[in-house]
Amino acid sequence: MKSFICLFSIFGINVVIGNQEGNRLFEDLMNDYRKLNRPVEKSEDALRIQVKFKLLQIVDVQTKHQVLKTNGWLIQKWNDYRLKWNPHYYNNITMIHIPGELLFLPDICLYNNAHGSPTVHIITKADVYYNGDIIWEPPAVFESVCRIQIDWFPYDIQNCDLKFGSWTYGGYEIDMVHLDSDLIEEINENNNVTKWKVKDGIDISEYQEAVEWDLLGVVATRHKKRYPCCDYPAIDITYTINIRRKKLFYTVNLMIPCMGIAALTSFVFYLPCESHQKVTLGISILVALSFFQLLLIEITPPTSLAAPLIGQYLLFEMIMVTLSIILTVIIQNVHWRDEAPMPKIVRLIFVHFLGRYLLIFRNIGNKRFHRQARYKRVPTLKVLRTLDSHFENIRSQSCHGKRNSLQQQKTSEGLFRSNTDSRADYRRLSESSDGEIFIKKSKKLSFPPHILYKLNNVGKNIRYIERSLKKIRQIEDLQRDWQFVAMTVDRLMLIIFSITILGGTFWATTAAPSLRDDRIPINNKGQAPWLVYEQEMTF
Repeated sequence: MKSFICLFSIFGINVVIGNQEGNRLFEDLMNDYRKLNRPVEKSEDALRIQVKFKLLQIVDVQTKHQVLKTNGWLIQKWNDYRLKWNPHYYNNITMIHIPGELLFLPDICLYNNAHGSPTVHIITKADVYYNGDIIWEPPAVFESVCRIQIDWFPYDIQNCDLKFGSWTYGGYEIDMVHLDSDLIEEINENNNVTKWKVKDGIDISEYQEAVEWDLLGVVATRHKKRYPCCDYPAIDITYTINIRRKKLFYTVNLMIPCMGIAALTSFVFYLPCESHQKVTLGISILVALSFFQLLLIEITPPTSLAAPLIGQYLLFEMIMVTLSIILTVIIQNVHWRDEAPMPKIVRLIFVHFLGRYLLIFRNIGNKRFHRQARYKRVPTLKVLRTLDSHFENIRSQSCHGKRNSLQQQKTSEGLFRSNTDSRADYRRLSESSDGEIFIKKSKKLSFPPHILYKLNNVGKNIRYIERSLKKIRQIEDLQRDWQFVAMTVDRLMLIIFSITILGGTFWATTAAPSLRDDRIPINNKGQAPWLVYEQEMTF
């Protein structure tokens, strides 16, 4: 118990002494300190400030508004000759925390600020060392302007800059350099501009991987440039963040549905030519593509410099669907043509040439069957049987002799036999003019004038029926020819559109350079030791 009391007493005495020495050190440092003056011994000297950005997280990339939102620490280091002390006189205190509001702080701000505060608005304490070095690591959320290159959206790679510099002081008053100046890899000097570049210029040891982007590179570039307005150089440090969009989200939710809808365009020509649903299907596809077009407008910036990859693909598909609707209307117009004569060149190309190479054949057997069925439906033979019965009555009432009666009977039987063989009747009506034969044979017979007059009328009627049958047959033949042409064009368009859409889809899925970019992300490069230790303990 006594030993515990002794240890506590010794420890308490040390704490009290430490606090007393710290308070005395703080009072001695801040006694004559003026934070409004630059901490330089001579007014013509430039204050050297070492800067480094520590990236913690890419919060958001607002593609439509072209804004990069990041979370990180803006590490700044400089030397203040007024804040030096000898640790021997202050109980070996080598470092002290002083609130930033009491110190001179560089007015470094984000030049390409989009909205919000361009400066650090959380003033934290700074670490002040006995040799006058000051390290200040304030956290901040920056929203910088990032010019989005939408040429290959959604398979795009972006380079976003964070440009930091002093808002008040010029290059002769504050000299901004990178904290890792010893890692400078490239120096370019031209046209009054000096560039110092550091490849790994951003600290990503505690970076949290973004869900939408892969971090590919972080480069810091120091610019020293002279402007015509001023006699002193302007110095800034620009941090370039190279990021690549992850492919899974937009591929599943945007590209694959568009490809599926585009594939339906070819099936417009797979439907039968006489189907009225062809135009309906085409218009439905066009409406679906228009919906995706409106969705794309909501997520991309309204720029006229370039069209995104998915936008070009949607435009290509909308053109193809529009052409398919126009061609479908033309094909259906050709399919339902009746009496329009077919040009020889059309018959030669589509009936005799393309039909053969597209494996479209006409069924001749069905054609003959339909002709016979059509012939059976016409009333020609029924009319002939009626005339035969009529002549039988005339023959029984005739006043001529037996010879004439027998001759009339033979003639009637020869001309008006019953319909026992429709195939022979069809061949006779097809190969000769029955009306002319009927009139010629009737003139050779010795009939009274009133009978001859009736026979002439009968012959004229037969000729009229014959011409009507031939005209109907010609019209139906033309209809079948036009239907064959429409079917040939439909098959040809099916092949052409399938190949074209397949080629366009292949281009849309392989054209973006990021699809061939095999660089490994540096998301977890240089991870902090305490994070590695925590992961090892987890396992």
